[in-house]
Amino acid sequence: MRLFSTLPAMSSGLKRAPRCGAFLLWICFSTLSPSPAAADACVPCGGEWHEVSSVHDGDTLRLRDGRTVRLIGVNTPELEPRGVTDAQPGAEAARLALERLVKQSGQRVRVCAGAQGRDRYRRHLAHLYDSQGESINQRLLRLGVGYLIAIPPNLKNLTCYAAAEAAAREAGLGVWRQPLQDASRLRGDEAGFHLLRGRIIRVGQSRSGVWLNLDGGLAIRIRWDDWKSFAIEEPDELLGSLLEVRGWIYRRKGEQRLAVRHPASIRWLDRE
Repeated sequence: MRLFSTLPAMSSGLKRAPRCGAFLLWICFSTLSPSPAAADACVPCGGEWHEVSSVHDGDTLRLRDGRTVRLIGVNTPELEPRGVTDAQPGAEAARLALERLVKQSGQRVRVCAGAQGRDRYRRHLAHLYDSQGESINQRLLRLGVGYLIAIPPNLKNLTCYAAAEAAAREAGLGVWRQPLQDASRLRGDEAGFHLLRGRIIRVGQSRSGVWLNLDGGLAIRIRWDDWKSFAIEEPDELLGSLLEVRGWIYRRKGEQRLAVRHPASIRWLDRE
């Protein structure tokens, strides 16, 4: 990938940013426990009630009317990863958690569509609520069975989802029991969703956006339209920064890349 470090800097109008067995059993009981604190409650949903016919995995289910719904703000381990025969660690626990939450709600959920109604697989994107008016998306994150994802324009409930994930991470639940992977140790053939730690060794700018190259070769791409929300005046200031990044790895021109759409996908480890 060619980087254009000599292109003009960004507009100065942007502000500077400051420098499975035991677990499955636990899931069975914790889904019956009290909901997250009211202070972290998500925006109420006024959507219609729908009956759930089946749960595909921890973040996808099928409604009785035939629609497939992908939950907004949550990504759980895959039961059937592409090109891999075995399910990812925690995938069955996530499916079981969603299945139980739906069952608690009488197999009926309230569906609130996202600002972007469908994804590229034509699945309906939505926030789901149970019979008590509580966010199912939030409860999954609080159980630690998945990771928060922030993809514009579907950013409703981002604050309460982030708080739920933070609580699960602090408690070391579910996926947060796994060690953080170092980007410098990537083999080069990985794909799909990853949570990685790495250091920025090169910063570049192209017509499409900002590129942050990590030690080991992974290139993070942030489009100019999305970069505005990061409130960082000079991209070059990020050189040498240690970060945690989440997203889907893909290959382009023989290189591993990861697209980031929102600041919630990056945690600056040396600025905390």
